[in-house]
Amino acid sequence: MAGKVRRVFPGGNTGSGFYSYYEYIIPEDARRIFVIKGGPGVGKSSFMKRIAREMLDRGFDVEMHQCSSDNNSLDGIVIPELDTAFIDGTAPHIVDPRNPGAVDEIIHLGDYWDAGSLERNKEFILRDNMEIRKLFARAYRYLAAAKEIMDDLEEKYGRAVNLGKVNLVTEELKEELFGDWPVSDFPGRERHLFGSAFTPGGFVDYADTVLDKAGKIYYINGQPGTGKTTMMNRLARYAVDRGLKVEYFHAPLKPHKLDSIVIGGPDIAVTCSQKGKNMAFRSIDLDSYLDGGILGEEERFIHSDWRTYQRLIDEAITTIGRAKEVHDRMEAYYIAAMDFAGVNNLRKKIVERILDYRN
Repeated sequence: MAGKVRRVFPGGNTGSGFYSYYEYIIPEDARRIFVIKGGPGVGKSSFMKRIAREMLDRGFDVEMHQCSSDNNSLDGIVIPELDTAFIDGTAPHIVDPRNPGAVDEIIHLGDYWDAGSLERNKEFILRDNMEIRKLFARAYRYLAAAKEIMDDLEEKYGRAVNLGKVNLVTEELKEELFGDWPVSDFPGRERHLFGSAFTPGGFVDYADTVLDKAGKIYYINGQPGTGKTTMMNRLARYAVDRGLKVEYFHAPLKPHKLDSIVIGGPDIAVTCSQKGKNMAFRSIDLDSYLDGGILGEEERFIHSDWRTYQRLIDEAITTIGRAKEVHDRMEAYYIAAMDFAGVNNLRKKIVERILDYRN
C-alpha cells in the first residue's frame, strides 16, 4: 500500500517579509538530516520529489515541505518512519549542519555543474538575481500594507466582540477536550509551520492534509479580531503543560497568528481554515458574540478595508509570480550546465542508505 502525503510550508511570504520555521522541519536529534546545496535549477526539488515518490511507493508516509515562492517545488521532505529529512539549504532559508557528521551532512549538487558554463553567463545570472530581489522587496511592501489593513479590521471587529463569552466558550472547550488530564513533569514538544501561503499560484491552503490524521476536528468561525488565535493559543498551552505534542500552523500574513493546532494524545485539531469546516466534528461560531450595533457604526470602513486588503494581496501575489518567472529564466543557465546523470546516481545511493535505517 502506498504511503500518505502531508503537505506543509516551512516558510512563508508574510507581512513581515520572508518568515522561516525551518528549525521545526525535524528535531536536531533526528537519525539523518541531508542539507542540499546548489543554485537554482540544479535539481534540488526534483531530487527530493523523486526520493519522496520512491518512499511513498514503498509504503512510507512522507511530509512534503512546499516552497512558498514556487508552490510546485519543494523546500524539504520528511520521512517520519526513517526519522530522516532532506532540506534545501540555500537562500532565502540558508540552513547549515548543526551536528555535522553525527546527524547532518551536506549534499552539494554544485559538484555536478560545469562552472565554466555558469561563468560565461555570469552577467545574466547577476542581473536576474538582482531583479528577483527587487520584486520580492516590492511584494513584501504590499504584504506589509495588507497587514496594516488587517490590523484595522481586527481593531474594529475586536471592539464589537464580547470577549467574556469567548473566554467562557474557550473554557468549556478546554474541559471537553482534556477533562482531568494531569499536568506533566515534562512539557510537550512544540512544532511550528505554515499550513498555507501566498504563492505564485495564489493563496494555497493545505489544511486538508494537515488535519487529515486528527481523530476529531473543531472548526472555529470568526472575523479577524474575534479571538480565534487567543483561543487556540490557550488550548495549545494547556496541552503542552500536560506533556502533549502540539503542532502550530501559523497564518500566512501575520506569522504570530494561528490557522490551526494539532494536538497529539487526545488526537484532536482546532482550526479556522475554511478547508477544516467540512471536516469538523463540531463548529464554534465566534461571530455570534459580535455586537451588531457597534459593527453597524463601522460598516463602511469595514467594507473599504476588505476591498483594499484584497487589492494589496492580489498585487503581492502578482509580483511574487513575476519573481518566479525571472527565477525560471535564471534556472535555465544552471540546467544547461548540470550533469543530471551524476545527480541521479547519487540519489540512488542515498536511497539505499536511508532504507537501511529501518533496521
